Parts: sequence; structure tokens; C-alpha cells
Amino acid sequence: MSIAEILKQAGGSEALALREHATLLALSKMSRYESECALYEEKYRQSFQSFKNKITAMHNEEDFQVEDDLMDWEFAHEALNWWKGKLEDIRHAV
Repeated sequence: MSIAEILKQAGGSEALALREHATLLALSKMSRYESECALYEEKYRQSFQSFKNKITAMHNEEDFQVEDDLMDWEFAHEALNWWKGKLEDIRHAV
């Protein structure tokens, strides 16, 4: 018996199962990146944008740990926004 047949017998469909899976995947990824962003917000006690502005405004100063944190935080911030967009795409998909 195929998965499609099992879904059909259970009153579901492949499209619904795929949508639910994609939604759960997006929510899982968003949770991961939200947690990562929250760690940096707590560590630096400011928003990502404030932190980024502060670091990019520094001249003739180097703090490799802070710069590494900025890169990691920026990645998590952008990934979170990307997954939020994908979740909206999933919700509006036909």
C-alpha cells in the first residue's frame, strides 16, 4: 500500500500532507533562528539593528568576537526573515 493510498483512506490528501509538512518545517526553522536571535539580544541587550549600527560605526577598532557574533546574528536574523516569508508563501499556496 502506498502512502497516498493510506492518506486517502484516512481522509487526507498528498497536497494536505505536503502543506502540513512544509508548514512544520518552516515553523521548526523559525523557532531555531528565533532562539539564536534571542540569545544575541540577551547577550548584547539590544536589537539586531542597533547592534549592527553600533558595530559598523566603530572605526579603527577591532573585536573579532563581536564581529563574529554580528555575522552569526545577521545570518540568523536573515534566515528567520526568509523562513517567515516562506511560511507566508506556504499559507497562500494553492
